[in-house]
This record gives sequence, C-alpha cells and structure tokens, in this order.
Amino acid sequence: MFNRTTNNDDIDMNQDVTALADTLDDLLKSYGSKTKDEVDAARSKAEGILKETRAKLHGRNRVTQAAKDAGDHVDSYVRDKPWHGVGIGTAVGIVIGALLASRR
Repeated sequence: MFNRTTNNDDIDMNQDVTALADTLDDLLKSYGSKTKDEVDAARSKAEGILKETRAKLHGRNRVTQAAKDAGDHVDSYVRDKPWHGVGIGTAVGIVIGALLASRR
C-alpha cells in the first residue's frame, strides 16, 4: 500500500550502524596491542554507541508499526465504506481550500 523511499532516517541509521561497526572493529583490534585503559575506553564507547543505536532502532520500529497499523485501518475503513471515504476526502479538501484562500 505504501511505497518505501529512502529518507534521512534510513541514512542516519546506516551511519549509526557503520559507526558501531567501526568502533567494534577498533575494539577487537585493540585487545592484543593496547593497554587495559585503552581497551576499557574503546569498550565503553562501543557499548554507548550500541545502546544509542538500539534505542533509535526500537523507537523507529514502533513508529513504523504504528503508521502501518493506521494505514491498514484507514484502508479497511475505506474499502468497507467507500462513500464515507469520498465524503471525508471532500470535506478535508474543502477545509484546506478555505484555509488557503483565507490566507491571501
């Protein structure tokens, strides 16, 4: 029903995942060659980025699911009562047209 387009959220998420992967890569490389303090610092940085990325992903999934549910509900309502959908669309169009006309 809805087309998927690439938006800033997708780009941000890709950047977050890339930053997480880079940090984890640095952490894995640092285990053999750095001091304990440097390893601990890299580990805490990786944990922080992981928590942020999970929070963003979880929040985004909730919003996406809510939008899908709302779209499904609207779709089923309009399929069950097509003339109500036409009436609501007409009313919304008239209200928006009146608001735009009054701004001039």
